[in-house]
Amino acid sequence: MPTTGRDLIAAAQQVVPKTSNTDLNDQLTSGSNVVVLDVREREEWDGGHIPQGTHLARGRLEGRVEEMIPDKSTPIVTH
Repeated sequence: MPTTGRDLIAAAQQVVPKTSNTDLNDQLTSGSNVVVLDVREREEWDGGHIPQGTHLARGRLEGRVEEMIPDKSTPIVTH
């Protein structure tokens, strides 16, 4: 069982799939059912973001993600 923050990150990286920028762009341009959540702070979002992205700062993620994306089968990409 992970005991530190680094352990938790390492464990998550073992099970959460990664998507390349090219694959994500292909999904977005083909109209695939994928949601891009930009979890950066507002200042970073304002500095530039993926046009199809939705801003939801990391500090609010847990409280709002189910409200924003109620279908649990929807693929989510975080940035």
